[in-house]
Amino acid sequence: MPVGQYDFRTGVSAFFEMATPDAQAVLPAYLQPIEVRHQRSVLSVTAFLFDQSEVGPYTELMFSVIVPPMVAEWGQHAKAGFYPFLAATSSERARRQRAELYHFRYLEKDIDAQFIETDDRVRVRAWSVGEPVVDFSVTQGAWESTSHLLQGFTSMGSQRYRTTVQISGEYTMHENERGSMTLFPHPMIAPLLGREVAVCPFREHWLKNGTEVFYGLESF
Repeated sequence: MPVGQYDFRTGVSAFFEMATPDAQAVLPAYLQPIEVRHQRSVLSVTAFLFDQSEVGPYTELMFSVIVPPMVAEWGQHAKAGFYPFLAATSSERARRQRAELYHFRYLEKDIDAQFIETDDRVRVRAWSVGEPVVDFSVTQGAWESTSHLLQGFTSMGSQRYRTTVQISGEYTMHENERGSMTLFPHPMIAPLLGREVAVCPFREHWLKNGTEVFYGLESF
């Protein structure tokens, strides 16, 4: 059953190619990355501007490796799985709640994020303690109203968990490779510095006026 609901004004998700050995280095042994081609896996960079939740409005930035989903016991199959190896928020209450509910790993310090929207592009700039972390953008395709089911994987000690996430709202996705990303030498993204991460996303997602619903953790 749902354990958390978060209404967002804007959401951005971009998929970048990364070296498979680097993806494996941040994954637990029981997960394997999805490869888009030989020795090239998928880094997902997402940012959400939540305007309503139990802990008030806040922004969230998350870095994940895309992994295969598992067959869920309760029905509909998830489109993809993700393993968040680092996340950050602009709110201490938000990251404490989400860490307790879903066991995601959060940076202890607040971030600031700026969402800059034009007619055909949204750009996200994020800082922590006054230093830039990432600057990335996605572009517009055809809009539709849709709902996606995903699985998030986490662990605590020897315990393995997954949570099902349903994201609904106005949505555009394409693979026209018009977006971009700059990573800055910030300690938050140290696992990515000097790695083989593409600067242009091969898949771009832009969401508006929607809801993110998390279901309870399942151990497996």
